[in-house]
Parts: sequence; structure tokens; C-alpha cells
Amino acid sequence: MMTNLSVLRTIRLICAIAGALLAVSLPAKSALAAAPVPEVDVPGVEVPALQSLRGMTPPDPSGTEGGRKVDLMTDYVLNRGAAILLGKALFWDMEVGSDSATACASCHFHAGVDHRITNQINPGQASTHSNVTSIFNKPFVASDIPGDVASYATLSGGKGGPNYTLKKTDFPTHVLADPLNRNSAIVYSSDDVIGSQGVFDANFVKPNQPRFDKCTQQPDGVFQVGGINVRRSTGRNAPSVINAAFNVRNFWDGRANNVFNGFSPFGNRDPDAGIFVTNDRSGVAVKVKLALNDASAASQAVGPPGSPVEMSCGGRTFADIGRRMLDTLMLKQQRISSTDSVLGPVSGARRPTYRELIKAAFQPRLWNATQQVSLGGAPYTQMEANFPLFFGLAIQMYESTLISDQAPLDAYLDGNTQAMNAQQVAGMNLFLGKGKCVSCHGGAELTNAGSRLLFHPRERIERMVMADNLTTLYDNGFYNTGVRPTSEDLALGGTDAWGNPLSFSREYNTALQGGKVPDPLDIDVCTFEAPLSAAIPCDATLTPNVGFRDSVDGAFKTPTLRNIALTGPYFHNGSRATLKQVMEFYNRGGDRRGEDANNTSGFEHPAANQHNTSNLDPDMTNLNLTPDEVDALVKFMEVGLTDPRVAWERAPFDHPSLVIPQGHVGDENAVTLKPVSPKITTRQALDAPVSLKPIGAEGRSLSEGPLQPFYNDL
Repeated sequence: MMTNLSVLRTIRLICAIAGALLAVSLPAKSALAAAPVPEVDVPGVEVPALQSLRGMTPPDPSGTEGGRKVDLMTDYVLNRGAAILLGKALFWDMEVGSDSATACASCHFHAGVDHRITNQINPGQASTHSNVTSIFNKPFVASDIPGDVASYATLSGGKGGPNYTLKKTDFPTHVLADPLNRNSAIVYSSDDVIGSQGVFDANFVKPNQPRFDKCTQQPDGVFQVGGINVRRSTGRNAPSVINAAFNVRNFWDGRANNVFNGFSPFGNRDPDAGIFVTNDRSGVAVKVKLALNDASAASQAVGPPGSPVEMSCGGRTFADIGRRMLDTLMLKQQRISSTDSVLGPVSGARRPTYRELIKAAFQPRLWNATQQVSLGGAPYTQMEANFPLFFGLAIQMYESTLISDQAPLDAYLDGNTQAMNAQQVAGMNLFLGKGKCVSCHGGAELTNAGSRLLFHPRERIERMVMADNLTTLYDNGFYNTGVRPTSEDLALGGTDAWGNPLSFSREYNTALQGGKVPDPLDIDVCTFEAPLSAAIPCDATLTPNVGFRDSVDGAFKTPTLRNIALTGPYFHNGSRATLKQVMEFYNRGGDRRGEDANNTSGFEHPAANQHNTSNLDPDMTNLNLTPDEVDALVKFMEVGLTDPRVAWERAPFDHPSLVIPQGHVGDENAVTLKPVSPKITTRQALDAPVSLKPIGAEGRSLSEGPLQPFYNDL
């Protein structure tokens, strides 16, 4: 890390005074030093602040392999530039999908997110109420939501569901009679999610096809129009990959572990994870355990390619992906600008294969075995078996270059007082004060889930007085803000495939009871906002009572607000199309129904021994912002937080061409059947593709203009 973040703990009791610490006429850093600080009757507190991202880079992963200490550049990567090139190619390559038409970038092509508007709706498949997970629009009244109404159509009156095209008037998806009163009569409310379309429902048979995996398609009872299958859509909105390399954990529920095991997203949780290495001249590769810290972007990268919703036929392993991809020419279907900041040197007629790229990027001990290895009872080459290792680390290294540190805010915090106008500076002061935004969106990355926790891992668990005035523990950077009832998506309150809680707090509870937990936990109780004891100084040997209360059900990772103007729709469920709609939500204190001590953020979770009637973050209160204050906050976020390089797709945010399915030919009532071909065994809808041209380092042309907000696409 080039610049070590100073840790400024978010003390919520004094958020309201923070705005006074930034004078409009002074640069932020000198203002912090010069402005008088109001007296606060709280000992030892620090004021939350904003920081420039300039000069910061994500740390290179390091950890252990088979018990010995290792680090990225010494033990795995031969050439950083070659690895970044490999990562960018893999991220944008449509061949990675089972259908040879779906790339990682298909859900992250627009400022790191997905801006498609057709066939993006999911019926809410993360709900704990299994009887409603396949029902679009919610044509029923939810018994656990006071005042709920049935939603037989979208807000605009459209049919919704598969292959529906979203409209401006479909947002927000929760509408109240009084926008300032969260308990006023519900006019409209849907549990549907605006996600990202992926692949058709199918089961993997084998690779080694010329352009696609051989899969057996099957009728889809959910994602279909008139009995014709359409592409499935994810149950959560796609977060941005820009600056994601700073996150301690990735995905909305944090399941992409900080520790990369070289095999899957789950770090030390996966008992079958391992990589194959050669240690001598025998040509035999042996399997060893890998645990690389600070590599959540790598953990995230190896999730979607095997997902039967996002990119893959069901049951396809990463070694199967490697078997098909290794001798495939890089980006063979796609065009590359000769001025591409990374791919330019290989943009000519003869492109390398992925086998060649891996050999140029990674150490021979990871791919030079002469004998096959056994994986899941099947034989693979060492390079095939290690394909998730190469894939994850290369994409982590590519995403570590996607750092948007040239927003007007960065210039302002570095002393350029002309970088933001008076309205934007006023919005920044509201962000720090009355708006309470910095309580969750702190630090240089504007998310509490970012690298402040990399530098201070002992603060990954926090103890605080919640909205119901009860003390609880929770995972720092993950909050329940009452976007939807907790019963519709437990998020961090869920478990992994082996029954381990996703939450650090719940693992801590297990550890206090003498149980084993997969994630390393080193908790400093003296960092807790709500102390375990009133004694001064703090006694670091104290521990919470076994079976303590936690507030992790329905808690989602705080997304970065950088480039937020371009990354709609907003929230994990994509329920807002504009930042003004987002601020309307926060101004009324969120959308939970009920009172602070008993509301829809609560969840009865006996399996976790949690019986909370509220899990609500304490800052979710009425903000009483005036219309002018809302406008100022929105302008600060829209303009002050947008890196122009992201908006204009200039290096490092340039990219090759990409064809993305924008739903299917037809509409929500009828679709055109895809022509018969050897790879189709069921009735599938014909894609309606959108082609993105390759963009070089110089970015988009003036005639093309910059990327636009999601609302403009509707």
C-alpha cells in the first residue's frame, strides 16, 4: 500500500457536528486542522472524515501455502504486466460462459455495473418464504409487513417478470402515501429484485466443443415466456468492480472471502480447496492448501463462472472451464483497440492462447507437471486443475488497476478549493453531518467495508447500541438499513455450503463457546464503540457473554459511493433508479414498517439463536433534510464523486468490444424462438444483442459522450 489510511473510527454520537469541521472556503485538510472543534462530552472520540484515494493501491495478497509463508510476486506471478493482461482478457472474454456469449463483464460493463433494462427482474428468490420465491410482482399481501398491499403489476402498470423492459415509471419499487413517513399507507410495493440476466437453465455434460459447452437444457418453470425459456436473472443487483479490490469481503453478503484458496470463493471454509504444485523434477504435482490474505477480489472472481444462473451450465467445474479455454485464442470473438491500455500489444491478427498467457504470467511450478492430477475423481492436467488459481489472481490484479481516484472530491481534499462548487461543498458537509452518510460510507473508498479493515482487522466486529436501544455485535461495514423486510433476504445472516455462518460476529460467538471457526478472528474489544466495561483504560482481556445478541440478519455490505451517479439502479435489490429516490428513502429513515423496537428489519432466527424484533442500524432515523439540502447532497454525489476517466472510459477503464444479451426478441407476453441448432435441446428465446465497441486508452469520443446514469437508459 503506497499510502496507509489513518483510521478514523465512526463515532455515531457526534456525526451531527462533523459538518462544522469543513469550511467551504478552505481546503479540507487545512480546514480540519484550523477549524475550531466543538466541545463534546465523550472521552477519546475521533471525528469521521473523508479522505482522498489518490496514491492508494490495494495490497498484494500474501499468506501461506502448505504451511509455508508465500506472497504474490515471489511465489506465483512471474510478470505483473502479463498477469494484468491475462486478467483483463479473462474478465471481458465471452468464451468463459458456457454459451460462449457471457463474460464476467456482461454484468459489469458500465462503470463496473450492469445497465441493462430488459429481462433483469428476479421474483425474489432469496426470500425465506419459499412459497413466494417464484412469483413475480407479489400478487398477495405479506403477513409480516404491516399495511402491505398486493402488487399485480409493476408500478407503471406493466406485466413485469421475464423479458419485461423496465420504465422510468417503474421506480421506486416501494411507494408511500407520504414520502416523509415510512409508516404511511403503502401505495405500491414489490419484493421483486432488479438483478442481472445470465444464462439459460441447463446442466453441464462436457467441454471440448468448438465454441460452447455441451449441456442438457431443461424447461424453466420461472424464467420463461409462453413456455419458451429466457435467460435467468440474479437475485441481487450487481455491485461495481471498480475499487472492489479494496473490500475486505466481496458480494453483498460477504461470501467472497478475504482469504483466497485458489479454488472457490470460500477461503478456509472449503475443505476440498487446494492447488497443485510441482516441487521437483519428477513431473508430479501434489495438492496443497492455499490461504492468501487480502484477496477477496480473487475469491469473488471465481464465483460467477461456475454459477448456473450467471455464466455456466449447472455442474461445470473450473477445471472444465480450463480444459475448454486453455487453447482458445484470447478474446477470439471480440475486437480490441490498438490503443487499449493493457491489451493493445496483442490486438493484432495473431492473438495468444490462454495457455501461452498463463505461461507468461505464472511460475512454471504451477503448470509444468508432466502427469495428470485427480480432481473430483476425474483426471485433469495441472494447468486445467489450477485454472481457478490463475483466473482469480489475474482478475484480482486487473481489478487492482481499476482505482477511481481522480474525482473532484479527491482534488478538493488535496487542496484544490475550486474542484467543487459551493452547492457540492454544502452537500459534502451534509454528507459528513446532518445526512449521516459518512457513518457507513467513510474512508477514502467511501465504504466502511473497505481497506480500513484490512489495516485494522481487529475492528472487523463492532459493538454498538442499535435503533431499538439494545446493545449488539455486528460485522463492521455490513448494515441492515430496512430497504426490504429481513425475511426477504438474510444476506450476511445466511450460511455457506458447509453450514458456517457468513458473519464474523456469529463465528466469534462460536469461538467463545469453544467451537472451531474457519475464518481467523482477532478481536480487540477496546475498539468497540459500546464498551464491554465502563473501566478506563479498557481491559483488552474481556469478552462478550456467550450467546450474545447480534444484528447481522438482513445486513448487506456497504457499497462504495464513488461513481455512484453511473452505477444505478441502487441498493441490493435495484429498487431505486435515481439518487434523489435514494435520498428520499434515507430522509424518512428507511422503509422498515413498525416502530424502532419492533419492525420489519427484525427476524426470528432460532437456528442462530437470535430472536430480534429489530436489526436496524441506529442511524436510520428521520433526517429532516430540506429539498435544497437533498439537492446539494445529490449534486455532491453525482458530480463530486465521479471520476471523469470512468465516465469517459479512459484508461484504465477502457475495454475490448462486447456483445451482451439485452433480453430477447419480443416482449414480456411473447418471444421469438431461437433457431434449431446442435446445442439447443429445449425451446429457448432468441437473444436481442447489444454491441459495445472497443474503447482505447483515450476513451470515448466527444460525439459518443460520457456514460449516462441508469435513469437515462430507461
